[in-house]
Parts: sequence; structure tokens; C-alpha cells
Amino acid sequence: MEEENLQMATKPIKKRPIDVWNQTKLLSQNKPKLIKLGIVFSIASVVVALCLVVVFSVWDISWTKLTDEEFFKNIKMLLIVIFTLDAIFGTLITMSWFLSDNEKIIENKMQFMLLSIISFAFINIGLLIYIFKKNKALQRREPLTWKRFWLRLGFRKLSVYDIVLCGMFTALTILFAYLEQFMPGLVGGGGLTFKYLGLIILGVAISPALSIIVGMTGALLSLLFVGSTFIISPWSFLLDYFVPMIIPGIVSILRFTISTKKGYVNYLNFIIVGFITFLGIYIIQTISGYFIWVAMAGGPAWGSNGVVYSVVYNALSIWPFNYPLTQVLMIPTIKVVMIMNKNKGY
Repeated sequence: MEEENLQMATKPIKKRPIDVWNQTKLLSQNKPKLIKLGIVFSIASVVVALCLVVVFSVWDISWTKLTDEEFFKNIKMLLIVIFTLDAIFGTLITMSWFLSDNEKIIENKMQFMLLSIISFAFINIGLLIYIFKKNKALQRREPLTWKRFWLRLGFRKLSVYDIVLCGMFTALTILFAYLEQFMPGLVGGGGLTFKYLGLIILGVAISPALSIIVGMTGALLSLLFVGSTFIISPWSFLLDYFVPMIIPGIVSILRFTISTKKGYVNYLNFIIVGFITFLGIYIIQTISGYFIWVAMAGGPAWGSNGVVYSVVYNALSIWPFNYPLTQVLMIPTIKVVMIMNKNKGY
């Protein structure tokens, strides 16, 4: 009898397979109607985006009245990139709707709203506004005081550790900015750069104010090695170097809930911070591309299409390579810095 009990105790227990379909069905059945509508409209936006990606992938110049082959190829690539990103962020917002309830949506309302805007899910924006108004009691609002405002910006008493971090990230930012001239060129112009990575890490993991200070310092010091052909006026320096270098700190003021814990919402915040940062940089550099390099300096403009040239050139410089590479690198590096910061007691 004892031998039988011993054999039963040592016998490996078979794990029951997880019934994903039934669990998914059960999870969807417990959703409120508004969330179910959000899921449906999000899926619809993803399908539309994917269809447009396919259409523009097979798009041929013979379908248009355009004669400039280079102009057509750049427009085609830009549209493919836009709707590919639309499909990606549409998928993310669909998962957000599926994995959340009303309380979680309200707790992460900035993430839901930004993802809906980025993925062109305009109907979902209306649904979110309705959910926010309907569930005002669940929203936690703390009174905004001057002290809380300055702390939100990251202004606090600097320690030796903070000063060392500022120096380290300033050095890394300048180093990456210097190495830009040796990086391989990208399709359509521009080159690889990692100079924004340190600023994003500093702003998210340490302090937005310190990120802005380091960005301004790095932009000013870049005057020492950036050639005169790249800075043709004070406005060129302001829009191409100074403002883009402080955008990571400005975005980090939004203070998304980012921690070292694993979780879908947490990783989603990483993606939003990275995307919004590069979106701001893209907008500023596109403005500079047209008003400074095309209108003022008379640079290349594909004939009379100066605006289109700036939009396409900067899109190809940022979205296909610089944004994805920085996005991938920022997640583990931010986590490492946050762990180090936590161990130091800050």
C-alpha cells in the first residue's frame, strides 16, 4: 500500500492544456457593450489600414498622371509607412480594448486616447469621451499645486548621483550626435542616429527637467563639430538641433506609468513615449525642411513640391529605421536605469 502511494506521489502530473478559445470567449462575454463596440471599430480600422497597405504596395506610376519616378517612389513609400504604422497601432488599441475594463480604461485614459488618435480610430475617440463622462466617479484627480507641478517636471534637489547621470547622458548624447556623420545614409536621405535615446531614458527614468537641460547642452555643444553646411541660419540650428533635442524631455512630462514590472499596459507606455517623441521631432524637422532648406536656401524640392519633399524626406529619415531601432533599445535600457535608480533610493 505504501509503495502504491509512493508511486502515485512520484508520478508526474499531466498539465491540462489551456483552452484559449473558451477563455477568450468568456473574457469577451463579460465586456460592457461600449468596450465591445470599441473592439469592433478597432478591428475595422486595422482591416482598412492593411487593405490600404496592400493597395499602395502594388500602386504603379502608370495609374497616376505623375512623370517624376523618384517623386512617385517616395510618395509610395511614405504612404506604405503611414498605413503600416496605422495598422500596428490599431492592433495595439484593439488589444487594449480587449484586455481592459472601464476602470482600467479610465486609469490609462491618455494611452487609450493617444492610441486612438494615432491609429485613426476616430469612432473610438467618441466612445472614450462618452466612457470618461459616464464614469467620472472612478476618475482620480489630485489638486494641482505649484509644488506638485514642479515635481512633475522633475525639479528637485539634485544629488551627486543626479549630476553624474547628467554628465554621462550629456557625453553619450554628444557622442551619438558626433557619430551621425559616420553613419550609413538611409534611403531618400538622412542617416542613422541614436542621440535621442539617452534623452528619452533620462526623461522617463530620472527627470524630465534634467532631460531638457541635457538636450539643450548637447544641442549647444554640437555647434563645435557640426559643419556650416548643416547649420545655415539661427533658425536652422533652432529647428534642426535645439528643439528636437528637448522634445524627449517635454514628452516625458506626460509621465506615463512606466515601471520595471511586466505587463501589456506598461510595454504599451514604452511604445507611446517613443512614438510621440519621434512624431514631435518629425514635425519640427519637416517644418525646418520646407521653410529653411527649401523656401529660404533653395534646396531640392522636386520642382514646385517643396512641402511634399520635406514631408517625405524627413519621414524616410525617421520612421523606417531610427524610430524602430530606438524603440527597441529604449525598453531594456530604461528598465536598467530604473533599477539602478531604485537601488540608490531615488
